Amino acid sequence: MSCQNTPPKRPRDARRFVEKTSWLRPYTRWATRVSLNSPGWLPSAVRNAPLKLSSLILRGYHQVLK
Repeated sequence: MSCQNTPPKRPRDARRFVEKTSWLRPYTRWATRVSLNSPGWLPSAVRNAPLKLSSLILRGYHQVLK
């Protein structure tokens, strides 16, 4: 089993990521409320679609910042 020795992220980088993605925070809050408050009979793919979109945007943005 190989183990990658990557240096720990500096707090400045984490802080920069939080600052750069602050525009997405209201949408993520809304998506969480929609997901939690949606009726149980909805398929999980529909309930979680807004959260998955938010996750996709954050992952893509994180890759760009690297």
